[in-house]
Amino acid sequence: MDREGVEEKKDKGGDQMKGYVISKQSLWLMAAGAVGALAVFGIGKASKKIRPAVVGAVKEGYGFKEWIQAKIEGAKEDIEDIVAEAKHAYYKDVEAAAESVKKEKEILQKVEEKVEKKMAKIKGKKEGK
Repeated sequence: MDREGVEEKKDKGGDQMKGYVISKQSLWLMAAGAVGALAVFGIGKASKKIRPAVVGAVKEGYGFKEWIQAKIEGAKEDIEDIVAEAKHAYYKDVEAAAESVKKEKEILQKVEEKVEKKMAKIKGKKEGK
């Protein structure tokens, strides 16, 4: 049974072993906490010596974060431009197709009118005989 990184182990017979075994994840978490606690105590004593280096490192990290954000914003703008261009091209194609259908419809109506006139003419000749 896994509970907060602590597991109960079963032996091959299926019986519960007595006691708990700490998982690797929990062990790493405890080690990181211990190192962090030592760092806090150590920084307090040596803060006058390492403070400028830490400030410089944080400053560089902040500069890197700003640079990354600028690159991400640039990429977002490029993607938005591409999407807008694609939408424009799509709607332009749809409009051209609609115009083509409209012209075809007009041509078919003209052909239909001509055919009706011819049929009426032929019908008039047959009745006149």
